[in-house]
Amino acid sequence: MNMAEYQKVKNLNYLEYCDYLQSKYGIGLADYMTKSFNPNPKCKRTKEGLLAHHKREDCMIMLSKKEYAQMCPFEWQQKENIVYCDYLEHLLLHVLICKYPADDKADFTITGIGGVINFIVPELNDLYSGWITSLSWRKNCHDKVSADKEVYFEILKQFIDIEKSNPLFEIEKLCRSFNQQFGEWDEQNNAAIYSEIRALNK
Repeated sequence: MNMAEYQKVKNLNYLEYCDYLQSKYGIGLADYMTKSFNPNPKCKRTKEGLLAHHKREDCMIMLSKKEYAQMCPFEWQQKENIVYCDYLEHLLLHVLICKYPADDKADFTITGIGGVINFIVPELNDLYSGWITSLSWRKNCHDKVSADKEVYFEILKQFIDIEKSNPLFEIEKLCRSFNQQFGEWDEQNNAAIYSEIRALNK
């Protein structure tokens, strides 16, 4: 997603943005999981640099994990409820979940924010700091957004504005590496991007 497109979609609510992306990329090629709640590789589009997002993640976290998916209606795994997106679009989806949580979300979970601070932002921090993945599918997805770092910061600013009223949110939660835990990256390489992220909170 480039800056012109971000300016076009930044004020959509979560469900409107899901509809926008399904119009852009189409619905799922197949159900995300089989009837036995195992991942279905026929749903993937990583060769095109696209990830698969569950539309109902505004109701329940981690629907790509069997243990969470089994707690929910199988309908949520069906292709009509799959939204394709690049990494920046995926980040914006989770930011919009934080801004527009579903009325019927599970009481025991906080939707949206975990995807932002535990997975998507740490990986993009590494990417925009020079980390190069050895996995071909991930490289396809990285290549699709590698030139759009300015969009990344705009989405982060939107997220920070949303979370400013959350007493549990701290800017340092965005200053994390995903790949250091696997010994694939040194977090010190992210020092510059962490400084840029902290500056967004001023």
